[in-house]
Amino acid sequence: MPLPDESESAVFARELDNYLSNCEAVELAVITTPDGRLRAQRQRGAYETESTAVMGSSLMALGDTILAELRLGTCETVIAESAQGLVLFNHIGSSFVLVSMTQSKHSLGSLLSWARRTAEDIAQGLRPSMPVAHSASV
Repeated sequence: MPLPDESESAVFARELDNYLSNCEAVELAVITTPDGRLRAQRQRGAYETESTAVMGSSLMALGDTILAELRLGTCETVIAESAQGLVLFNHIGSSFVLVSMTQSKHSLGSLLSWARRTAEDIAQGLRPSMPVAHSASV
């Protein structure tokens, strides 16, 4: 897989910064490829991001497989919950996975909302711009 270009990295940086600025609950946000390669991350603590990227992509693939087998459509979000917090996994289009973590169990709604919005904003930012139609000079 090719290395990320500068525009892709800029979109990741901008949107992850926005995510952490607007959602106080998120403590870790990781963007990974479907095969587990870490592409970007932002965090408020000191968390392991390489293994998080690999496991995040694997868990999202498992969610995709289970839902396909049950004919429930495409997996949008996988939620892992523990007594110490939550981890969400969201598709970013078909090219990336957003992994988000909070230690606040009371922040599921906020984290779900902001993770979905962030994934959509990243997907929108990565879409190739439409060519501008040029009018012919007479």
